[in-house]
Parts: sequence; structure tokens; C-alpha cells
Amino acid sequence: MDASVECWFDYSSPFAYLGTTQIERVARAAGAEVRFRPFLLGALFERLGTPLVPLESFPEAKRRHQRLDLHRWAHHWGVPFRFTSTFPLRTVLPLRVTLLAGSAPALVHRIMRAAWVDDEDVGRPEVVARCVADVGLDPSLVERAGEARAALFAATDEAVAIGCPGAPCFVVADHLYWGQDRLHFVEAALDGFPPAPDAR
Repeated sequence: MDASVECWFDYSSPFAYLGTTQIERVARAAGAEVRFRPFLLGALFERLGTPLVPLESFPEAKRRHQRLDLHRWAHHWGVPFRFTSTFPLRTVLPLRVTLLAGSAPALVHRIMRAAWVDDEDVGRPEVVARCVADVGLDPSLVERAGEARAALFAATDEAVAIGCPGAPCFVVADHLYWGQDRLHFVEAALDGFPPAPDAR
């Protein structure tokens, strides 16, 4: 059994929101720890040649069912969910602040909730500052967000290097699983079940 799982995410993804509501439960059941790894999803998409907002590139029928699936998954997990009215979200600021705060889980969850439950624009400094204060951290982190500029670039470079195709991605013992709907694979990996050989 591996003792940890990395959760690669960006606040801009509703799928990442759903994944972050469950990954600690999955890890805890296996006696493992979660390391939250923020990165800039739009920059990764640009590097991969993927549309910057994939959902908006889908045909109407696929887009409709993708949104329906989000609500179905939220119902399945028993978590609140509201698709943001400010989509696509601007997340450079909250990602930088999260990095400055050491990717504190409480802050990750608070900002995710602001975006995907409370329908707040997490690109606004006052919203991020309130989230920071709500979890007992120093709101001046928002003013210092620029200090994490290089760290966010580096994190995004690393996400590209390990092969993240989107968010969320989970890494257990160097094996990557993409999507909150792959958490059963993460659970199996944490329990020591050998993953299938990687396709080449």
C-alpha cells in the first residue's frame, strides 16, 4: 500500500470540486494521506492543444448530458452542487493563494465551496480573502499572491510532465488516474491492488 495520494486540481473544474469532496474519505479508509496539488488547468490545456473550455466545445447534446452527470454525481456523493454563473472561472489568484498557504486542505475545500456551491466569483480578491479568513489563515495572503507566480508555473509544468490530461488527477505510486469518476481505481490502488499495465 502506498501511504499517500496526490490530488491535482484547479478550482475552475466542477469535476475537481466533486473529486475533492471524496478523496480524503477514500484515502482515510486506506490509512493514506492526501497531498493537494494546485495547477493552472487552462495553461495545461493550451500546452496540450485542448480547447481552453472543453465543455463549451461540445455539441449541445453532449454538453447537456455532461452537466446532468455533474448533478447526478453530486447526488450520488451526497454533496451540494451548483454550476457557477461565472463560468469559466478565473482561478490564477486563488491558486496562487493556495500555494502560499501550503495547499491547506481547509482552504481548498472553502474555495471550492465558494465556487461550486455558493456561486461566488473566486477570481475576486475580496471573495478569496473571505475564504482565507474563514479557515483561520491570514487574509494578507491575497495581497502577497504574486509571490507564488513562479510556483504556479512550476506546478503546471509538473502537471504536464506527469501526464495530467485534465482535472482532477490522482497519483498513487506513480500511477495516474484522471477524473473524479475514477476514484474506485484510486481506492483499489491505495488498497494495494496492482493496476493494469499501462497501455503503450
